[in-house]
Amino acid sequence: MAIRGRPAVLGCEFTPDPDLSSLVVTWQRQEDSRVVHSFYYQQDKLDRQSPEYHNRTSLYISELGKGNASLRMHPVGPKDAGRYLCQVSNAKGTGKALIELDYGAFYSEPRFNIHVNSTAVTVQFETEGFPKPEVIWLGEHNQNLSYHLEIQDQTEDGLFYMKSSYEVQKPVVNVTFTLKNHLLNQNLQRLVFLSYVSDEDGDGSTAIIILSILSVILFAVVMFLLLRKQIKPYL
Repeated sequence: MAIRGRPAVLGCEFTPDPDLSSLVVTWQRQEDSRVVHSFYYQQDKLDRQSPEYHNRTSLYISELGKGNASLRMHPVGPKDAGRYLCQVSNAKGTGKALIELDYGAFYSEPRFNIHVNSTAVTVQFETEGFPKPEVIWLGEHNQNLSYHLEIQDQTEDGLFYMKSSYEVQKPVVNVTFTLKNHLLNQNLQRLVFLSYVSDEDGDGSTAIIILSILSVILFAVVMFLLLRKQIKPYL
């Protein structure tokens, strides 16, 4: 699992040989054989490395003699998700391992906005993360509400921009907004409670919003599940 802002480590283990002179380690993308990292002649050999991995990958050189050919990658982005092939050969034989890398980014603290007109109040949350989230709006009796959801294409940072809103004509708003990032087991839940009074004089109505606070955090439980699919080849 690769998480935005953190290094990703792709595990690969092999039967070690104290003599590293014959050791060859090659990491490639399984889909198109692009070279991610290479090691032979007892040093990194990056002349054939695919350009998008320049200055982003490394091996644990001191661990090679112990049979650890794991690849460290930093920074990581959505395009790094996919399958990687670790190939190792030394005096004791040859082996390979296939590792699948997922990528996720925790959604940021949702930004809260209120839009008011003469007939309705719209409450809105917006945030960024990856991958696309599940969004739920519930009423005061836990009933599902109809809402507007807009998810824009990925930003320059490779994140999805999410904006969701709920419109109500009643003088009291009591709703719960929930966002779920299933890949990272992230669950953001926000309670919105507000009341407003229409002050009508002559030509129209002015909405006086009384934010009885309570755009508060019901709970913000942020958890993540790091699952690394690691294949251990034996030479």
